[in-house]
Amino acid sequence: MDTVRSKLLALLTPGADPVPPAPDGRWPDIDYAGRDVADWEPFEHLVRLRALAASAPDQAAIALRAWLDLDPVCPNWWYNQLGAPRLLGDAALILNAPSDAVTAVLARATWENMTGQNLIWAAQVAVRRCLLTGDEEGLADAFRRVEALLVTGEAEGVQPDHSFHQHGPQLYNGGYGHAFAVDTAAFADLAAGTPYAFSPRALAVLSGFLLDGQRWMIHGGRYDIACMGRESSREGNAGQARELAGAAGALARAGAPRADELIRFERPSGARAFWRSDYLAVFRPAWSAAVKLSSTRTVLSESMNGEGLGGRHLCDGALHLWREGEDHPDLSPVLDWRHVPGTTAVQGPGPPAPNHLDRDRGGSPFAGVLSDGWYGVAAMHLERDGMRARKAWFFLDDGYVALGAGITGAHVHTTIDQTALPTTRGYRLLEPGELTIRTGARTGRWSDINRSQPDREITAEVMELWLGHARTPGYAYQAGDDEVAVLANTTRVQAVRHGGLVQAVFHEPGTLEGITVDRAVLLQIDGTTGHVACPLARGGHVTVNGTRVTLPASGETRRFDLERALERTMRR
Repeated sequence: MDTVRSKLLALLTPGADPVPPAPDGRWPDIDYAGRDVADWEPFEHLVRLRALAASAPDQAAIALRAWLDLDPVCPNWWYNQLGAPRLLGDAALILNAPSDAVTAVLARATWENMTGQNLIWAAQVAVRRCLLTGDEEGLADAFRRVEALLVTGEAEGVQPDHSFHQHGPQLYNGGYGHAFAVDTAAFADLAAGTPYAFSPRALAVLSGFLLDGQRWMIHGGRYDIACMGRESSREGNAGQARELAGAAGALARAGAPRADELIRFERPSGARAFWRSDYLAVFRPAWSAAVKLSSTRTVLSESMNGEGLGGRHLCDGALHLWREGEDHPDLSPVLDWRHVPGTTAVQGPGPPAPNHLDRDRGGSPFAGVLSDGWYGVAAMHLERDGMRARKAWFFLDDGYVALGAGITGAHVHTTIDQTALPTTRGYRLLEPGELTIRTGARTGRWSDINRSQPDREITAEVMELWLGHARTPGYAYQAGDDEVAVLANTTRVQAVRHGGLVQAVFHEPGTLEGITVDRAVLLQIDGTTGHVACPLARGGHVTVNGTRVTLPASGETRRFDLERALERTMRR
């Protein structure tokens, strides 16, 4: 217990010394009657109290008593049960000031109905309570509960593909999953060398989560906003990805496998399909990209507590591209949220309506991702707001090809890009299209997408590039300089060829360019090596040119061998 206490106290690094409180222990500039559910005003008292505890313990003791006497209540349960007790426990530990009143507040963090990251926060409070009260059994229980979360499965938490789910099957690596990674790594570091040390199995799960999950969703030092849920609408939040290097180092100190990789925590290379979350990430030396799909199996990016008001289309084929060496400022306050890059969406006046908390899902079961470790394929049947589209992406050496077919609905746009100026990006239309480009200054506020955020105006120079579909129910465009041929772009099959590589999305059984399949699949063939995935996540078998392949029900990519390579043809 003493070892854990010493380690924890060393981690509780205070912020800048705050202005001292008034003689009554309160700060006059804090609204103690505030009731904001996302950015609760009285919480700032505890932030300052923790910093004050290290630098001015006498003043901190007065501020501690003031909080306990006031005991404010937030309309959001999280602050009452988790957020406030955790910071109060930090201050009490630094001050070495256990008391019945402090214990009573910390006891509000119960285990009941806690899952995923919420359980981690409850365990943090429990550790502080047990260290203050000398409860060794309770301390051991808290560490056991955290270790028990370090498994992969289909419940909330770490998934078998190393993505992270919270609030149902909702991709949240850059939100709850970020806190989970940082906090569980800290728990592992605290427990190392004590009777509470995590098992090798648990450490391996956490190591895989950071290296094969979190690392693949960071571009240019920030999280892809499509994996952040409503937390992408908090100013500066995407930049918290930089904290992961420290978490990886803590995990290496705890004795986790792949320690050398954790210590380096380098930018990845290749392509990775997150089949549990309808997500594909691709990294090359000069660029990276990620696409987020939706299906009836996955929850859309949520809105809650006045947050995430612009995220309606973040799971509708959102494709974000990052170029190394190019500045990528966070444009969230000024974005046109009906023009999310990669998406096909109905246009209208004003911002789109937000999704509901953990209720809204994709409109079709057809969505899948495939990767052989370097190349990648993604496809979905988009059914949203009375509009339908069949969308496919093929990731190659120097960029990607995006194809769309069967687009129905009125006032529909497919957005190629929306990015800050100046930019070095370029795109090539592979089919005639109704192209529009718009550039200029855009002004917005963080409060436009999150009611708890600042309402100061932010202005940025932005380029928007999109295709209309009044006369053309499809599209084909390319980013990058790969030599590529479009083999098909119909509602039945979409496919490209790049040298000897063929990538295809069969929306139904069919034949194309010497390839015959007997069911809907995502397919890649390179010489005699094939890769296939089931976009319906139903498993079973597929026959490709006479070769019978077993498909995992998960939607995971399966490798197989063909008896002979395809004959090479080129078509545009």
